[in-house]
Amino acid sequence: MVCVVLAVPPDIISSESSADLHVLEGDNATLHCKATGHPPPRVTWRREGNDSILLRRGTKELYFVPNVVNSSSLTFWKTDRQMMGAFLCIASNDVPPAVSRRVQLNINFAPHIEAPNQLLGAPIGTDVKLECNVEAFPNTINFWLKNGQEMLLDGAKHAIVEHRKNYKVYMSLLIRSFQEDDIGVYNCVSTNSLGRAESTIRLYVIKPAGESPLSNRVVNAGGLESRGDPSRSSASASAYTGWLHFLPVLSAAGAAICSCR
Repeated sequence: MVCVVLAVPPDIISSESSADLHVLEGDNATLHCKATGHPPPRVTWRREGNDSILLRRGTKELYFVPNVVNSSSLTFWKTDRQMMGAFLCIASNDVPPAVSRRVQLNINFAPHIEAPNQLLGAPIGTDVKLECNVEAFPNTINFWLKNGQEMLLDGAKHAIVEHRKNYKVYMSLLIRSFQEDDIGVYNCVSTNSLGRAESTIRLYVIKPAGESPLSNRVVNAGGLESRGDPSRSSASASAYTGWLHFLPVLSAAGAAICSCR
């Protein structure tokens, strides 16, 4: 009697394994990987790029685990955008070759946008850069508005740049040769199928050192410039000068009243 042990290399069953998966942020997600072979294969999960795998303990706490999970399924509770990425299911049973399957986990969420500096000042004639950081998935359409109405385009006056990495987008607007008509409110806007977000940046003029205090350019605390009336400024100065002539008379009258009392 002869006993023959047949060694069969591993194979992943596509019909019983997960394809790329899309879920909303906060929902649960499970990746499955079913393999056959003899001896029965071991199934492990790795994150592509050798990054650690981010999981959730309980309802709030996030924690990282080593880049190997020995299980035929990988479950993410209350998904967070940081969990998004590509995962490799690897099946091996010491009978070469080992096989793997790539599964992309996408976490969908509405845009979130922030401007590092919401109030910026610059001297006339300089170049000014406005910046915003966006987080969103799926990909967004991003643009800049001036004073809530005028959409700005890339050209001789403005340079618009975007850099994407995973679900993050850096967007910037360069205003060349800043002038008084560039003063105002700028909005960086981001939109995708799940929503829209925007952030506001106020741009004002920084007066050069030594500029006259009676200049008709006034920078408000809110960051917007308002222009004064030169005639009103000169009238105010004349009125102030006129009052100076009456000071001796008023002083003498005050002394007389005091002496009478």
